[in-house]
Amino acid sequence: MHITQIETIRLGQHPQLLWVQVYTSDGLVGLGETFYVPGAVAAVIHDVAAPVLVGEDPLDIERHWHTLFHIANYYGHAGAEMRAISALDIALWDILGQATGQPIHKLLGGTVRDRIRVYNTCASDGDIDDYTAFHEQAGNLAQDLLREGITAMKIWPFDAFAASSRSSGHTTPLARHVPSDYYTVGQHITLDQLKRGLEPIEQIRQAVGDRIEIAIELHARWNLPSAIRIARALEPYGVLWLEEALTPEPVDDLVRLVEETRVPICVSERLFTRYAFRQVLERKAAHIVMPDIIWTGGISEGKKIAAMAEAYHVPIAPHDCTGPVNVFACSHLCASCPNAMIMETVRAYYRGYYAEIITPNVDIRDGYLMIPTAPGLGTRLRPEVRERPDACIQVTSRVSG
Repeated sequence: MHITQIETIRLGQHPQLLWVQVYTSDGLVGLGETFYVPGAVAAVIHDVAAPVLVGEDPLDIERHWHTLFHIANYYGHAGAEMRAISALDIALWDILGQATGQPIHKLLGGTVRDRIRVYNTCASDGDIDDYTAFHEQAGNLAQDLLREGITAMKIWPFDAFAASSRSSGHTTPLARHVPSDYYTVGQHITLDQLKRGLEPIEQIRQAVGDRIEIAIELHARWNLPSAIRIARALEPYGVLWLEEALTPEPVDDLVRLVEETRVPICVSERLFTRYAFRQVLERKAAHIVMPDIIWTGGISEGKKIAAMAEAYHVPIAPHDCTGPVNVFACSHLCASCPNAMIMETVRAYYRGYYAEIITPNVDIRDGYLMIPTAPGLGTRLRPEVRERPDACIQVTSRVSG
């Protein structure tokens, strides 16, 4: 069996997502995905990766990963190059699973769980507007999530105060009530801003008590003194974690944050490869690590990061606020890694557009993501996706020269 062609697919309706399909001489098709700058990623796939992979055995996953990484690393790897490697790696694992008749998690060492608890990232899409809800009716939103069996949620109530101007924060409902002189580009947070940012958290606690856990996302908008101030203000609320308080590099500043607060610190979907996570773990710069496997290197790298974190007694909580294939890929990682803590999902997505892209859809019941049992990833791109008028498809099927 060898790789016969590699195809990338973009949709105008979802301009940041890119799907890759790897075709084989045995008729198997592996599916991968990544997110952000899809044009640049597609260029890497077709200009750099396809000439290396077409004609090769798709089952030599580790060899292909290292070959592509060392090509990319020659010029600097952490960007579109790693997104391309991540998507291709997932597709190759999908082929391996199909070829052996096993779900991917069985090939990663077997199953330690058949489901993983999820939290809801309160983003919006279609008819589900959890983003506005957490700003304006956080208590009601928490009650609604609990009715679905979801016992953890992620919100970002401080972001509006770190905007550089009213115009740059206009999409946040809270920003409509923020005076223009509040905008400090994350260089300072006032006591009044802290109070305003804590309001949704207080509403949640008043509405449901401790029945739901609350993760706080800061999107790396703040300097260190402001992050410390926010973290200390959150301590009485028993939050699940504080995520991306700072940019993840330099690691030394994360260490200082960990030392200054009792709130668990979560880092970081922005880190690419095990080498970046190694620094975080060695320096004790996080309590929870959050790899995004469609960015950091795919299933291959995700498994290594998880094993490395386990050696430090640190859990993983895979990142996802993107596409459906990532959820499937992460589910296999969570199934096979003892230190998987919880999985990010967005109900606005899996109850919305995911069903238009893949079949079957992700299976979430009573607050848990069920681990797929079909061979490979356990899902496929819907055939009609390729026929959509907003589809942009590019194929590399043979190597010149």
